[in-house]
Amino acid sequence: MAIEKMEFVSLTAARDCLDTVLEKCCESGCFQLESAVSSNTGGGERALQLLNDKNPYDVPLKNLASIATELDIKLEETEYSVCKLESGADFTDFCDSLEGSLAEASKQKQAALQIISQRKNAMIQIKHLNGLNEQFDRIFSCKHVHVRVGKLPLESRAKLDYYDQNFFFVPFEQDRNYCWGMYFCPKDDKELVDDLFTSLFFETVRIPDFVRGNTAEAFKLLEDEIAEEEKIAETADRELKSFARIHEPEIQRAYSKLCHKRSVFELRRKVGVLRDKIYIKGFVPKKKHKDFEKFFEGCENISVTFMPADADSSCTPPTVLKNTRLTRPYTMLVEMYGLPDYTGYNPTAFVALTYTLMFGIMFGDVGQGFIVFLLGLIIGKKVHKNFGGMMTRCGISSMLFGAIYGSVFGFEELLDPVYESLGIDLLPLHPFHNTSFILLTAVGIGVALIVISMILNIIIGFKEHDIEKAVFSNNGIAGLVFYGSIAAGVVATMLFDVEVMSAPFVILLIVVPAICIFCKVPFAAVVKYKEFRLSNDEEDMTVGNFIVENFFEMFEYLLSYVSNTMSFLRVGGFVLSHAGMMLVVSTLMGMVGTGAKPAVVIIGNAFVMVMEGMIVAIQIIRLEFYEIFSRFYSGNGKPFEPVKTEFSTAIE
Repeated sequence: MAIEKMEFVSLTAARDCLDTVLEKCCESGCFQLESAVSSNTGGGERALQLLNDKNPYDVPLKNLASIATELDIKLEETEYSVCKLESGADFTDFCDSLEGSLAEASKQKQAALQIISQRKNAMIQIKHLNGLNEQFDRIFSCKHVHVRVGKLPLESRAKLDYYDQNFFFVPFEQDRNYCWGMYFCPKDDKELVDDLFTSLFFETVRIPDFVRGNTAEAFKLLEDEIAEEEKIAETADRELKSFARIHEPEIQRAYSKLCHKRSVFELRRKVGVLRDKIYIKGFVPKKKHKDFEKFFEGCENISVTFMPADADSSCTPPTVLKNTRLTRPYTMLVEMYGLPDYTGYNPTAFVALTYTLMFGIMFGDVGQGFIVFLLGLIIGKKVHKNFGGMMTRCGISSMLFGAIYGSVFGFEELLDPVYESLGIDLLPLHPFHNTSFILLTAVGIGVALIVISMILNIIIGFKEHDIEKAVFSNNGIAGLVFYGSIAAGVVATMLFDVEVMSAPFVILLIVVPAICIFCKVPFAAVVKYKEFRLSNDEEDMTVGNFIVENFFEMFEYLLSYVSNTMSFLRVGGFVLSHAGMMLVVSTLMGMVGTGAKPAVVIIGNAFVMVMEGMIVAIQIIRLEFYEIFSRFYSGNGKPFEPVKTEFSTAIE
């Protein structure tokens, strides 16, 4: 598996060709635009200035979106070739003409809706004042009497009798919590009485000035006003809907073109300009060289130059993973961790192999694997192609290992007669009968994957000319010899009763590599420079600080060797867990009647597939990222994002 080769592209054109160049770059669908002026550019580029013009399409875009919302038009991307609008002024005039046509009907509708809202709120405010037969305007126009209308908590209502201030309270209606009413007092006692009722948690209800008559009359007048205004609003709404039906196609086309124009104009922020020339640079996949070049054929004032991807040190080439059809679905896992550098290693094939293998081992069942396979086919076509592709491959792996375990929908002995007829004594490998073998095999798989990860790190280190990484690091040659020797010694001693831990073995293959890891920085410096040189950060470091810092770092490495290896026990643990859960399903099936057995089998298998399948998938991702990727992979690559115009209804 490799990384797609890129080419650095430099475009130079007359300034009046700017829009044409940017349009063609978007149409190509394969050009990643880089800033023409970088912070680390040389003196020649410092004369370049980035264009920073205000986008003339921002305001009309917001206005047109607002008009569409008012007309209840759902904006959708539409073919706009027949739209003749071009400049920001053209779109502004178009919006102004629409707003002018809508102004009267829109104004009538908004005014009617506002009046309706006010009247309905007023009805809510006075609905609890039933029984008030006096006119509201007469009550509130009293010259010598202060009046307040509102609600009072029932507990406070009972306390009013204990106060001898000069007021009286008239109740109208009450529920479980409040009593609605009004209180009267002389205007001279207004502040005192208001403070009293405030202390009793009285909540004032404001009666609008347009409420006239007593409660019943006010309700009737408000209802009549609401009905009248609703008719006005409906009439205006019909006019707006009719207008929308007529002009919707035109609005959709204009909005789509406006989005396109705005997106293209935004690209100017990365364009360099010097006098009457513009300068654009970016990257194109090497395989798209000719296709991209064709877009500028016949353009006399536009110059296109192709160079190697590393031609401009200020621009980092983007990464596009180049994978086969078999491994392509696993690209999503690599991207989740981070893309490799342009010159780095593409681990997709390694991830595809290890992930599929571990899923099959941890979730081995012929029947359930077949269901996962079928679901993968459906999801791949209807929902997510890569996710569905991963499921189909994991389903096949699950079926293969299920055949090894002899498990079909949890029936562990269903395949026994098949293997007996074929004369295969080693199969099926029942988990509960081979617990030690399964757990030891899981650890063995972990050791193998860690060793492979170290080998990959060594290869990558030499490719990057990083001696410290390739030779002296805990994942370099020193780490590989150290870890491999300890693993080999433990296996030989504990499993095969062969004593290999002799003094020369320990000194040469364990102690010496450990010293190399401990002193990796000075050793790497000596190898690189042929003499020891301290970096600026290390000049102030004493011998004591060096020993203490590297001691704890070495201790961390040792812990990581042990913890990473033991982490793979979960591979065997989930084999046993899966068998155990299906044993529970079998036990429950034996406890129910004949008619309920199929339901128990279906529900039990569905539960195990959903719960354990999801946990297994997550645990394998953890193993991939923490135990494997952390040893050799650095996801610092830059994704390839070709410029394109974007249609969006989310206006900032």
